[in-house]
Amino acid sequence: MKRFIALLMAAIMVLSMAACQNNDTTTTTPDPAPAPSDTTPPADPQQTQDNAETIIESKEYLKTYKTSFSSSYASFNYFSTSYATVRGIVANCIDGLVEPDIYGVYVPSIAESWEVNEDQTVWTFKIREGVNWVDHTGKDTGKAVTAQDFVDGIRYIGDPLNGAYSLRVVRNLISGLYDYYWTLDDIDCGLITDQNREDVVAKFDEMVGVKALDEYTVEYTLDNSAPYFLSLIESSMLLLPVEYEYAIGLGEDFAVDNEHMLYCGAYYISHFQRDKAITLTKNPLYWDADKVTVETVEYQMVPDGTTSLEMFKRGEIDDTSVESEEYLSMAGTEWEDNLIPSERSLSTNYLWLAFQSENPEWNTFINNANFRKALQYALDREAIASLRDPVNPARVVRNTINAEGCIYDSNGKEYTDYEPLKAIKETNYNNPELARDYMEKAVAELCEADGTIKGISAGTVDYLPVGTYEVDGKLPVSIIYVGTDDEDEIIMAQLMEAMVEAALGADYVDFVPECFAGWTYGTVADPLNYDIYFDSLSTGYADPSGILSRLTTDGAENMGWYEVPEFDALIEKAEAAATFEERLQYFAEAEAWLVDGGYVIPFISSLRGYYMTNTVPYTCPLTLYGNSKFKGALVMDEPLTVEEYNTLTAAYELERAAALAE
Repeated sequence: MKRFIALLMAAIMVLSMAACQNNDTTTTTPDPAPAPSDTTPPADPQQTQDNAETIIESKEYLKTYKTSFSSSYASFNYFSTSYATVRGIVANCIDGLVEPDIYGVYVPSIAESWEVNEDQTVWTFKIREGVNWVDHTGKDTGKAVTAQDFVDGIRYIGDPLNGAYSLRVVRNLISGLYDYYWTLDDIDCGLITDQNREDVVAKFDEMVGVKALDEYTVEYTLDNSAPYFLSLIESSMLLLPVEYEYAIGLGEDFAVDNEHMLYCGAYYISHFQRDKAITLTKNPLYWDADKVTVETVEYQMVPDGTTSLEMFKRGEIDDTSVESEEYLSMAGTEWEDNLIPSERSLSTNYLWLAFQSENPEWNTFINNANFRKALQYALDREAIASLRDPVNPARVVRNTINAEGCIYDSNGKEYTDYEPLKAIKETNYNNPELARDYMEKAVAELCEADGTIKGISAGTVDYLPVGTYEVDGKLPVSIIYVGTDDEDEIIMAQLMEAMVEAALGADYVDFVPECFAGWTYGTVADPLNYDIYFDSLSTGYADPSGILSRLTTDGAENMGWYEVPEFDALIEKAEAAATFEERLQYFAEAEAWLVDGGYVIPFISSLRGYYMTNTVPYTCPLTLYGNSKFKGALVMDEPLTVEEYNTLTAAYELERAAALAE
């Protein structure tokens, strides 16, 4: 049953060469939808596996992988960085407790085993002995990675002076960490004057729920049940180990470059030229060295995608992204057969609908369920998706808030296949006729026979930074759409304008796009100075709460300021559920309720375009929530073709389905 992975491992052991596609910007999952191809993979599983084997055995493989990065950054401090390239490099240089295999199933890393109590609030990990820290030359420091190094990682991020990045989830989950952090912060800000900082720091061990039970056993105590904790370990660099005395001794110089950090992963950073080049070299002491077959990873600074594409064509790098317009220009050229669809993003693009806008006309209509339904069915999602993928836009369309293919229950059932969310996923919202019907129902409920909007009188209100808004109390209802001045977003806004006005009728609505340079929510929307706002969200771990718990009435990501007690109640039931399956069922009901009610409108995935690569897909760990690793993958001496990609994908999907069902 594990024929595909066995085949890959055999190739690795024989050829002793590997690499993995760089992921510089977006956390992604393999897209099961086939790329455009004249070749349809055979339905017979045995033949599918045989074809995959033929491809892998026919290739020559290399020991060096060449990739690129596009912008500068401050340091390699994995606790504080937000830069995708740095996080990707660190993921290959610092191992965590667990890691996913090629199917996304969690397997031992520095933790060789683990246990969890019945309510999943206490997680205990047995640390692998014999793992030592090395320096930037690969030299053994003589210091072992121990349970205390994981405790000290939490100690480091728990101090606000160290500026940990994206601390919210970890801080709010590990018992006592929230109070510890904010006590120190209040002392630093002068809000607490009757406690000494040093005294609070000295109480870390008794205040915070992370303990070294012995030299090689670490225990995390959580405030709430967290069946997703292993995926949080994968995604959050805040749960990585640190050699504390070394890091604290360096202060702000910790990890400022490759010489000021220590390594316990598959690679160490052997060469570093800021804003020019970075080289990773295989760690000779790595605990799983047999699976690390790429010996060198070479990064070079490349300023833009066009340059990256040309460098790939010349054989100077082993991967490159291809934007939609570049894809179209390459159709019919020698490179057409090498254009692989970008992997599916965990991030979803939404339309936030403001329920407390300064526009009284809009407020009247948005609180009407029929009007919200009208908006949902007015958008031609595939037409919008064609901006991201002009060849196969359907793969970009998304009706759900959480992405498909990233959350599974203990029986291998995928989260978006839970009813009633499955029905939402499969609904065709591209229906302008139905949109018009809903709009006419809304008008009948909200307007007098002469088109006067009930309860709205003529006047002028302040509206948006560009000026004021005239209210006449009659249809059409003005819809102010806010986004950035990114070229793609401007085109998307114009498409939406045409779609909404055509479907709902220009006599009913006036869709007004407003696209601002450097716009962010905070610069325009306080108070809510928009009617519709374009944004995206993604989860950081394998649980719907990563997004949905932030969308409650008081949630941090409730940008529409809606009040949804029914949704809130379902989220509370999900958080209190006795089993993971029951938890997913309540979350599915909550997500379906929010989407079906039109409180937010998810419509497309955040992925863009295509890519070209010299690597064999599905050979490195399936890092759904973390950063890509080079461990275990194969890099060829020629570009992957679409036909090869389709064949390997078919074999992989068969194996992954079997693995997840076990």
